[in-house]
Formats: sequence, structure tokens, C-alpha cells
Amino acid sequence: MNATIINIGNELLLGKTVNTNVAYLGAELANLGVPVEYTITIKDDPIAIKTALQNAWGHSDIVITTGGLGPTEDDLSKAAIAEFFGKQMYFNDDVWQYVQSMFAMRNMQTPPINRNQALVPDAFTVLRNEKGTAPGLHYREGNKLFFALQGVPVEMMYIFEFYMKQIIAECYPYAKPVIQKTIHTHGLSESRLAELFKLEELPEGVSLAWLPQTGRVDLRFYGYDIAPIEQAILLAECKIAPYIWGLDNETPAGTLLKLLDEQNDTLSLAESCTGGWVQKMITDVSGASHSFLGGMVAYSNDMKIDVLGISDNILNTYGAVSSECATEMAIRIKELTKSSHAISVTGIAGPDGGTAEKSIGTVYFGFAAKERSWSIKQIFSGDRNSIRHKASEFAILELIKSLQGRK
Repeated sequence: MNATIINIGNELLLGKTVNTNVAYLGAELANLGVPVEYTITIKDDPIAIKTALQNAWGHSDIVITTGGLGPTEDDLSKAAIAEFFGKQMYFNDDVWQYVQSMFAMRNMQTPPINRNQALVPDAFTVLRNEKGTAPGLHYREGNKLFFALQGVPVEMMYIFEFYMKQIIAECYPYAKPVIQKTIHTHGLSESRLAELFKLEELPEGVSLAWLPQTGRVDLRFYGYDIAPIEQAILLAECKIAPYIWGLDNETPAGTLLKLLDEQNDTLSLAESCTGGWVQKMITDVSGASHSFLGGMVAYSNDMKIDVLGISDNILNTYGAVSSECATEMAIRIKELTKSSHAISVTGIAGPDGGTAEKSIGTVYFGFAAKERSWSIKQIFSGDRNSIRHKASEFAILELIKSLQGRK
């Protein structure tokens, strides 16, 4: 079983609209046992649409188009789809009545141009869109399925959830969902992990995808049977256990908070170059207040001295971007908040401020865990936001390592 997604829209090709539809459809179709094998993005042009359909229809069990169903002149998908399948368009009164009712609910007159949304190819099933005016469309030819979906994500997801899932399940009752298990690692590069865990060691029926993240690497095992996948997970854990911080849908911040909660510990933060980004990651997790007490952004040296209590001697001798300053920042915020653990971050995110001794991307991390304190230096690459993001996640992952007893 396999599926192809054809994304239609000039706005996607111009790079101003992020295509989140592929990620959603890919995950949902895999759960139904029909993984996506091919996806393409094309302009809203009849020739391009028919060419893409020709290529997809011959080798796919399910073909899905997204976008191009609006009422305006640049929405040309329906006519091209009808022509490809050799169908005539007809005016569907039920669709037109529904479109008018949607405008009436907003106390608006229906623009005549919206009559285009009531044009439907013969032999196609209308999938009513409760989130908008453009209906979805479905066509079946033997055991092949075609769906025309909206480009607007909330409308597309509604049609998938309320219509497509049932249609696909009824057409392919024996399809087996793709099972996916993910190991999250930190501290080793993708190439080094590949040396420790080789593809030829995988049990039969299991595939592995290496997924480098910002400053970390995920290993995703997938297949149709859970037993060999779990066997592969155990094998990987034996080889790379010191570098594993979480599994599946766990996030760095969520994992850290869970560990703190389990150990009845608390956390505080003092940030400089990350500007509160670490605290945002942590407070994005619901229930963070169980373990996270608070923190501060001590961006200027005056704030470090007057509020955080860093001594002039440390700043004058070693500078704000130093191991000594980072360690002291962690100790001071821990004392101020009376937390059991603390993290500090101070560095040079760029694009200015680098020197021969301390280049852009140089970041020092301070950690205070109960009676122990230490610091770590890292040099990150990338632009300002990339460096700040990598530093924020690194700070969290390093404290996870300590709480898990891997440090």
C-alpha cells in the first residue's frame, strides 16, 4: 500500500507559506497502513496538475491533491482533475445551498464567484466542509482512491478526520499501520552513532532513519511488526545507552521536568545570551510550575552585578562569557530562588561581539545541583537564532544527563 500527495499552490512555491499538510497527512496515512512514498509541489496550472496526476495514478493506491479548490480564477484544480479522469463538471445544488448558508451565518451575501465551488466532476463524491466553503472531493476506481482536499490546513484536517479515514479503512481493511519508535540521543554526532549501531544489525522487517536535530540526533525505527522493532530498540539501547535521553514523543523540557518532579527537585535559571529562551522551552510544558521556580535574564553586566550578585572581580578578570561567570551565575540564582538545581547560560550569539579568544558561538553553561557545581564550554555554529536555540536545548539536555546519572 502506498500514497502520493500532490500539493498545488503558487504560494507554496514562492516560499511564503509553509506546507504543514504533508507532515499531517504523512503521519495519519502511516497510521492507516498507507505510507506516503512520493510527494510533489506544483503551481496551480492545468498542465502541471494533469502531468502530476498521470505520474501518480499509475503507481499509487491513493492519490491526494491539496489546494486549488477556492472560488477565484487562479484555483484551477477541479477542472484539471475532471479532465484527467474524463469527467464532465455539473452544478451541485446541495453544495451551492451550503455555501450560501455559510455566508448567511456571517450576515454576508454570497459573492457570485463562489458558484464555482458548487461545480463538481461527475461520479465524484462531495465531502462537506464544515470549516469552510470549498468541499472536498472523492473518486474511486477499482481499489484506487483519489481525494481532492483543501489547502487550508484546518479544512483539510477536518475532511481527513471525518471522511477520509473511514473511506480508506473500508477500502483497505487489512492494511497494517506503520509502527514507529524513536530514540532521542545527545552528545554524539550522526556519523559516530552510525559507527556504533550499524544497519546490517537490524532485525528483518525493521528500517532505520537517522534524524539529526539541532544539536542532537534521533533514531527512528519503523516497520509493520512490533516485536522486531522492540528487538532493535533493545539492541540500540545496549550500544548507545549513555547518550539516550528520551523516547518517542518526549521533549527535552518535558523530560527534564519529569525527572525533577520524580526526584522532588526544583529548578531555577539565569540566562544572558539566550534571553529567556530556556525558560520559554520549560514553561511551554503544562505543569512546569511543579518543579520550575523561576529565573531571570541578566543580559547586561549591571544586572549580573546588581541583581544576580556576580562580583566585579569575576567580570573584570574573566569576563561575562567565561566558565567562572557561568558557574557563579548558576550558584547565585540557586541561592536567590532556593531551588535544588540551577542552570546558567552566557555567551556570544552574534552577529557581532566575537573576538580571537572568544569567537561567535562561544557559550558557557553553569550548573548547580544541590552541593555540586560545574561549567561546560561549547562552540555552536549558525546564525544568531540557531546558536541561541542550540544553546537553550543543550542546557536542558546536560542537566537531564546529570539527573539520569549519566554524568
